Amino acid sequence: MKKLITLMLTFVLAVTACISLAACGNTNKPVVVDGLVLAEEQYGIAAKKGNDALVSKINEALISIADDEMQTIANKYGLTSEIAVKNDTVNPLAAASDDSWTNLVSRNKVVIGYTVFAPIAYEVVEDVPTKGYDIELAKAVFEYLNETYSSNIVVEFLEIDWNAKETMLEGGSIDLVWNGLTITQERIDNMCISVPYLYNKQVAVVLNQNANKYKTIESMKDAIVGAEDGSAGEEQIQSKNIGKEYVACDSQLQAYQQLKTKTLDVIVIDSVMANYYISMEK
Repeated sequence: MKKLITLMLTFVLAVTACISLAACGNTNKPVVVDGLVLAEEQYGIAAKKGNDALVSKINEALISIADDEMQTIANKYGLTSEIAVKNDTVNPLAAASDDSWTNLVSRNKVVIGYTVFAPIAYEVVEDVPTKGYDIELAKAVFEYLNETYSSNIVVEFLEIDWNAKETMLEGGSIDLVWNGLTITQERIDNMCISVPYLYNKQVAVVLNQNANKYKTIESMKDAIVGAEDGSAGEEQIQSKNIGKEYVACDSQLQAYQQLKTKTLDVIVIDSVMANYYISMEK
């Protein structure tokens, strides 16, 4: 009998220990702050101001593949419900006649600026992103344009400093920023931007152990908060005065990693990214 009781106690303690370890492990898992949407947004593709003809062609392609290939790509990355363009979307730049498109055709190359964050652009091999919604969508758009206009434009990707994107567009080192770019009035004023192609939100992410501590902006007043330098997340932190200290990160991914190492208490990032990375956590 004593032996049986001992075995039963050992089993109960082992199970309790496993549950405790699992609970401890979960406390370090990032979670989106429930019910706190800082901004609802739309993504667009940006070119240099005045390059209307180029963006018009991109709009045309997005609209043309919206109900088939775009759906296939979105389904692959779990973004079907976030698609913002349809086959009856109006192309506001349809009458554009500047030489930005013909210049691109004559060069036979388009350089797209990107930063690494899943599910938009990731798994970089020899400086080339091999996966991502925007990566596959860009390829599909230029495949459509090449077939439709008998062009031979090769798509190249260049990793950029997000804070330098406007300068790089103006200087011509990249032709497009295609990387989850939030459409804002300031960007509309300074760049030529496509029709919205994807919906997104700015959300706050914390560790599970702090989920009850940081539920509102007010509760975050003593928090160390981070976001990507020059991002929409940074704009929300500054405009809403979130936290006692702000840390600018090189990328959204770096902000996410610093949250996990507890360097940051709260981060503000794209919901598209947050949902993807959290779904990958064990």
